[in-house]
Amino acid sequence: SVYPTPKIACTDRIAKLLSSLIEDGSTLHISPGFSEELVLEALGEKQNLGIHSLMILDVMKKLAEKGVITNRKKGFNDGKMVASGAIGGEELYRYLNGNPAVEFRPCDYVSNPVMIARHHKMTAVNRVTSIDLKGQVAADGSAQNHFADVAGLVDFSRGAAMAPGGKSIIVVPAASEDGLSSNIVLEQAAGAVAIPAADVTYVVTEYGAVNLFGKNVQERAMAMISVAHPDFRERLFEEARREGLIGQERKLYEARYGVYPAWLEEALTIAGQKVTLRPVKTVDDRLIQEHFYEMEEKDVAKRFFGRKHHFYWDEMKDMFIVDYAKNCSIVAYLGEEGYGRIIGIGGYFLEGSGSGEVAYSVAKDWQGKGIAVRLQQKVVDAALANGLTGLDAVVLRENLSMLALFKKLPYQIRTSFEEGILTLKCRFDEPV
Repeated sequence: SVYPTPKIACTDRIAKLLSSLIEDGSTLHISPGFSEELVLEALGEKQNLGIHSLMILDVMKKLAEKGVITNRKKGFNDGKMVASGAIGGEELYRYLNGNPAVEFRPCDYVSNPVMIARHHKMTAVNRVTSIDLKGQVAADGSAQNHFADVAGLVDFSRGAAMAPGGKSIIVVPAASEDGLSSNIVLEQAAGAVAIPAADVTYVVTEYGAVNLFGKNVQERAMAMISVAHPDFRERLFEEARREGLIGQERKLYEARYGVYPAWLEEALTIAGQKVTLRPVKTVDDRLIQEHFYEMEEKDVAKRFFGRKHHFYWDEMKDMFIVDYAKNCSIVAYLGEEGYGRIIGIGGYFLEGSGSGEVAYSVAKDWQGKGIAVRLQQKVVDAALANGLTGLDAVVLRENLSMLALFKKLPYQIRTSFEEGILTLKCRFDEPV
């Protein structure tokens, strides 16, 4: 038997982010080191999960008994949990004894990346001790079970990446248990790397989730700083800039304080495709630029009050460098995180009056599908949560779509008109 695994800080936030990355019908490897509460919260509402994991854990038994783990859609070794061993309490071992739905195989079979890659939506979820700004991972054994799955980390990360629809997810608390040191570091010590940066894709902390795949060194560093504990972001940023990981022209701005509001995330199916409404991330900078470059000229003119052909980083930064309180942007993200594109964006910027000025844009081929209405509701939710008193919009008089959108708010709308500019205002304490 083993001691219970301690809770990770902000379990609910990590669980929500994990849940958004793990799809129904996935085959899972879950490393030891996660609290039962976190795994149950992340996976409790999933369907038809399977297990191909180095170790079977107590929580897997509970998920199987709930009908979450069925092993029906693994695509390989269907109908069976496959593992090399088990770590848990007496109830787990009784459950495993003679169970025809469980199959134990040697490590050279279970941890073979080729075997791992044969599974449908193979998803490796690994708890680690630290990660550096390049994405290099360090790991160690748990005091509760004395088990260090260092070799398995690489095998399952690579195998999952090769699997059809597979993912490798690294989970690391942003700071130590006492909060005195960051688990996201400038650079791992020589010999401490358990997973090379090239094998790291998704990284989850309680402050957000990022996909490092295909990013250059500067993009990786900025992504990792964005999910670090706010107390350590400025120091990490300055160290990275001093070491040349980040260009001297870059600044952290308000992003040093922001805490990613995962509660605003919502996954939708629109026109048969996956669209996720979520708060903007610092790493969305290029995607937001591309969004505006792809827009039609007339839509750009409505959004920016005139013709505009260039969307420079410095001009756009207020949309993606936010603190999620005084300014907040919500994007409509098409596709899998890290591999898709932004098809809509809306947000507010706090004014001195306590109200937020809003603006929205939706890609031409996605207009008329309700995306703008959903973005607006998310902006309202964020504004209410942050204590704003209302919303304002300043638009060209010919922007009838924005006028119609704003009037869908469940509040009294005040309008004023001057020199071709229409101003719309609403207060949250004045419902219709």
